[in-house]
Amino acid sequence: MNIAEQLKTIPPKPGVYIFHDARGEILYVGKAKSLRSRVRSYFQPRSVLEPAKQQMVPQVAHIDTVSCDTENEALILEANLIRAHQPPYNIVLTDDKYYLFIKITKEAWPRIYAVRRLVTDGARYFGPFSSASAVRHTLKLLRRLFPHFGESYTDKTWFFPHPLFSPATSTANTPTLTLQVGQAIDAAQYRLNIANVINFLEGKREPVMARLRTGMAQAAAARAYEQAALFRDQLQAIEKLEGSHKVYLPRSESFDVISIATDHNQSAANVFLVRGGKLLHKNTFLLKHRTSALPADVLRQFLLQYYRVAQDIPPSILLPFALPDQAAIARWINAATTPHLVVPHRGKKKQLIRMGELNAQQLLTAEQIYFKNDARLQRATQELATALGLTPPLRRIEIYDISNIQGTSATGAMVVFVDGKPHKSHYKKFRIRFHDTARQLPTDQPNDYAMLQQVINRRFASQHTDWPLPDLIIIDGGKGQLSAVKKSLDQLNLKLPVIALAKREEEIFLPGQRAPRHLPYNSDALYLIQRMRDEAHRFSITYHRLLRSKKQQHSLLDEVPSIGPKTKQRLLTHFGSLKKIRMAPPQEIAQIIGSAKATALQDYL
Repeated sequence: MNIAEQLKTIPPKPGVYIFHDARGEILYVGKAKSLRSRVRSYFQPRSVLEPAKQQMVPQVAHIDTVSCDTENEALILEANLIRAHQPPYNIVLTDDKYYLFIKITKEAWPRIYAVRRLVTDGARYFGPFSSASAVRHTLKLLRRLFPHFGESYTDKTWFFPHPLFSPATSTANTPTLTLQVGQAIDAAQYRLNIANVINFLEGKREPVMARLRTGMAQAAAARAYEQAALFRDQLQAIEKLEGSHKVYLPRSESFDVISIATDHNQSAANVFLVRGGKLLHKNTFLLKHRTSALPADVLRQFLLQYYRVAQDIPPSILLPFALPDQAAIARWINAATTPHLVVPHRGKKKQLIRMGELNAQQLLTAEQIYFKNDARLQRATQELATALGLTPPLRRIEIYDISNIQGTSATGAMVVFVDGKPHKSHYKKFRIRFHDTARQLPTDQPNDYAMLQQVINRRFASQHTDWPLPDLIIIDGGKGQLSAVKKSLDQLNLKLPVIALAKREEEIFLPGQRAPRHLPYNSDALYLIQRMRDEAHRFSITYHRLLRSKKQQHSLLDEVPSIGPKTKQRLLTHFGSLKKIRMAPPQEIAQIIGSAKATALQDYL
């Protein structure tokens, strides 16, 4: 069916609509109270669309719709589909690997540490946080104030950096901690420590400060002046922190403040968390989109994606401007206690919106200048060399990525960074060769390891000896990918440093080491290799999509003698796929290309 006929079949119900191009690729996902009215509005002659959607509409060849019982169900489905497919005409947060959460496990002796993924495991999560340094400093402070286990029960020296909070001897079943010599923390005290940590993270700082005042007084009475001084310093640190949290309102209100700043094809969203009248956290996130995206679309998509994972929903959320479906979004955020979405027009709340816009704009500016700051890039590469035990400088770094969908149109990519900057003239694309008996790689079965080995072999083959050797190779993957590449390098007698970077927790795997390494969350080196890996993935997936497009454009239609390129395009635009052409009645095909060509096509298929 052509678009006009598809529009006639769309129901007047709430739901989600999905626009596909002639190749079946998803262009855009949207939500509507009435699918029929909303989808038809895109194709009305007098429709006023933003520039990006004006560019999109001519590409739409097929429309899918999913009807829902309620608008809330449609919002949930819309958010999930956008996250899963990241369509090019939607607005998406950059990869959520940049989210940070503080996790408190649900165990007899709970552990507290930072993670990058939410898991349904009964644990308590706080976040998301965009500032790695804020998470690091918070955890360090909490470990000193309220001794507790970190990610591991065994490696206690890292989790208890101050000698007054050193661990005591323990077993796996009955761990104990020692606050000072002869004063062990039992299970009850440990549970109290965890409760105090939760209070602190929720913004209830008075119980924490009360404990420090009591401890300082008791230590002074016992003439333990060093311990009293420690408590005093920690109390002053928290009081200073509390003082920096300006009380914006005379009432003890709790709300989030959302601000947006936009620049060409990316935006930044700033979130202030105000609890009890005090600003507890500031988080700023990047969003990618087409040029000239409407601010309302940017704000709406950010709300859907941020509050999909946000763990602390306040009674009110302040917005920079109103949205058409904000009532439905509020119900979706929390159906039990629907937050009020409010647009402040004056006063201190309006000032918070403007201050958030400044923070969002600062992030955009920082993103633009990061790869122009030679000194910072030099520090990042030196930091990376030190963390990996390599001798600086790491002048040339090559990053490899494989893209394939069930083995089809498999591609490899090599991107090169020199002195921390992209060196695009040295980028290389590799089309994976199947049944390559000369190289014996890979087999005809999809195999990421074998594909990586083929790319490495071709990169370092004799015909490419004029390419400079890298100071470091980074593989997008884990232990398996690393082992495959190391095996190929050994066979080629190349002693080159190689690591693998796994996305799940940003783990770095090194040859011969079982346990992964983690760079600090606020590390320039981690930021740099993330950008390198993302650039390799972007370059690889672009080539992969090009090959898929060419493959899909070449079909059995190209083999029909009477079917030319224009006729083929009319058929694909109308029906969407070869499968639907096969299923179509001859009369419908004849209406598109004429009876003679329709008969020839039916005979051939």
